[in-house]
Amino acid sequence: MSMINLEKKIYFGGLIVTLNENQPFVKAVGIEGEKIVSVGDLEDVKKVLGNESALIDLKGHSLLPGFIDCHLHPIIYIFYLLSPDVSDVKSIEELKEYLRKASKERNKDELMMVFNLCEEKFDVPKLPNKGDLDEACPDHPVFVLRYDGHIGIANTKALELAKIDEHTLVPEGGEIRKDSNGNLTGVISEQALDIILSKMSFPNVEKIKEAAVKVFRIFAQKGLTSLHGILSADSTGEFGIAGAMELPLRKSIQNSILQNWYALINTEKPKKLLKLRKPPLDGGKKDSKFKVGALKLFLDGTFGAKTACMFEPFSDEPGACGFCVVKEEAIYEKMVVAHNNGFQIGIHAIGDKGNRIAMDLYKKLLTEFPRDDHRHRIEHASMLTKDVIKDMATYGIIASCQPPFINSEYTWLTKRLGEERCKYTYPMKSIIDAGVVLASGSDCPIEDPSPILGLHALVTRNGFILEECISMEEALKTYSINAAYAAFEENIKGSIEVGKLADFVILDKNPLKVPKDEIKEIRVLETIIRGRSVFKKE
Repeated sequence: MSMINLEKKIYFGGLIVTLNENQPFVKAVGIEGEKIVSVGDLEDVKKVLGNESALIDLKGHSLLPGFIDCHLHPIIYIFYLLSPDVSDVKSIEELKEYLRKASKERNKDELMMVFNLCEEKFDVPKLPNKGDLDEACPDHPVFVLRYDGHIGIANTKALELAKIDEHTLVPEGGEIRKDSNGNLTGVISEQALDIILSKMSFPNVEKIKEAAVKVFRIFAQKGLTSLHGILSADSTGEFGIAGAMELPLRKSIQNSILQNWYALINTEKPKKLLKLRKPPLDGGKKDSKFKVGALKLFLDGTFGAKTACMFEPFSDEPGACGFCVVKEEAIYEKMVVAHNNGFQIGIHAIGDKGNRIAMDLYKKLLTEFPRDDHRHRIEHASMLTKDVIKDMATYGIIASCQPPFINSEYTWLTKRLGEERCKYTYPMKSIIDAGVVLASGSDCPIEDPSPILGLHALVTRNGFILEECISMEEALKTYSINAAYAAFEENIKGSIEVGKLADFVILDKNPLKVPKDEIKEIRVLETIIRGRSVFKKE
């Protein structure tokens, strides 16, 4: 009796969707170590791998390339898991009650960070103010951050802790909002958030490491095998000075990371990427598990915070058009440095004007400094007019989009944007039809990192502008081969082909045949990264 070689495995007995256009379905896949070595009929694969291979029967389930999330914040997600979460709160009164209870476990000199506020779920959908928070927590400094991470509310004690008053100089690209009488409302947005976030206290190292293990297991449970993970190298990211802790924390949890990680780096000094492109953040090979590939930049805010940069005012706030959080000249200077040092660029842009500006900056860059195969990206690319989509196709700009935003926003986008502008909001089909590469992600922890929920959004859009629905096959590509392309990795992952990494997800149903209203019910049964099972449903 021959010994079984655990390095050699053959998967068979179910639907195998390769997402390789030349061979879309196969009967079996053979792997050795981290790589796929054979695909095709079972007998042919057996001949290549030999009799000592482990045979793994899929029992009628579906095996696909592992899911890739093209935009998420793993380190920030760790902090979210360690902090109070108000995502289920449905009213200001409920919020007050939650804060009262949570504050009892906190020291009075410690800023209590509270995450995931969604006021659009409230019976009266409006942001709370500092008076509401003071009523719940008169003695504890509290800051409640909206789920999009771009706006939040401080109580009086938190404002005092951060030394914010009516005379505080407002950072450019941010807001410290006041009422009609000039009094602080407690609402703070965008670049001004750093004044508060710099007062965050950090959990101890052991708690962070425990939460890190949990985070990457959660990603595995969702079927994620690769991440385009955003990191701050200094205080220029979403979490300002607090975000500057991301790099040392990332290095300290290296051994807990299950997934492949392609890093997009926030930094004031793009040349810093050259120094970061070494172990542990970058393995130096084309198939390394960890890579540093892109400079991440910000241009505007969000729909929820009413800070996305718009041509015309928001429909439910006629005086507000949003704004750019950084001067265009400052963004362009960083783009030139990153581009000419061979790095990819990803610019956060959400509003229609914001995306037009982002595209104009890319046009200028690529006209002044032409470069083949740059694969620059617009992160989110939420509102795209026809002229912007056309230019993206012409200049080879990737749309790195977050389909789960549709799940969260479809009930209130029409109120915020009006019917006409909704027609070109999250225009996924128009993007694909124009020949622009569409890659999908979650922006976790802003949204649930489940690609299944993203597939649901892409195929059904929850009824929101149905003309922009795409097919399941197209949707799957955005989470696999397209996302791989968006990280220069289409030759090593994103489809099931000989020579590529053995990154797979096994699903309980055939996603290509599931009725649209049942997509959300698809379950991940197993996740395999580089040939190793990292999650298996009991």
